[in-house]
Amino acid sequence: MLKILVADDHDLVREGVKNTLTELDSELILLEADSVASVLQQLPEHEDIDAILLDLGLPDASQFSGLLAIKQQLPDVPVAILSAHDDEESVRGALEAGADGYIPKSGSKKVMLHALRLMLDGEVYLPSLLLHSQPLTAAPVAPADTDVRRDTVTGLTRRQLEVLDLIAQGLSNKEIARQLYCTEGTIKAHVTAILKTLGVSSRAKAVVAVREL
Repeated sequence: MLKILVADDHDLVREGVKNTLTELDSELILLEADSVASVLQQLPEHEDIDAILLDLGLPDASQFSGLLAIKQQLPDVPVAILSAHDDEESVRGALEAGADGYIPKSGSKKVMLHALRLMLDGEVYLPSLLLHSQPLTAAPVAPADTDVRRDTVTGLTRRQLEVLDLIAQGLSNKEIARQLYCTEGTIKAHVTAILKTLGVSSRAKAVVAVREL
């Protein structure tokens, strides 16, 4: 049984999200809030919550203040931004502030369900607009025996850069393993090494950090 909180100040948006999310779990418990204050008030009673969908335009929030307040109270609960703003600056800002995903409201029902499934599996969903810039792997994929060669800027191996590219495309560990013809355990090891090398705590921040480099 999933418990998800949707924070949006528009009743129709919350109702639409609820109808979509019932496909994830027929016994879904959906909590609703129309302000950051309402979210914070409910969290102590629902520490077993599985995920939060947070609108950036709540009336009592400024930029990412609501996200920061929620993550401070429950840092281990995945929070995805659900926003009408789908520009790259907003996405990057949200990820740097600690969001575990970013779902544009203009996205399809399929996109939202895919994003939530990734988040519930402990992964991150990044919208495709982050791929508009040059891919992380600027050079062709290196053969396996040259995988130990490192990028001179990031300190990551070419294989790790491949993994980051696929994370940015919204693929899960299992999907990445299938595409790169290796085990899921190998991908998890790559992700751990990527986070350590870049000095970040999440996949989302890793993608943002390496693109800035």
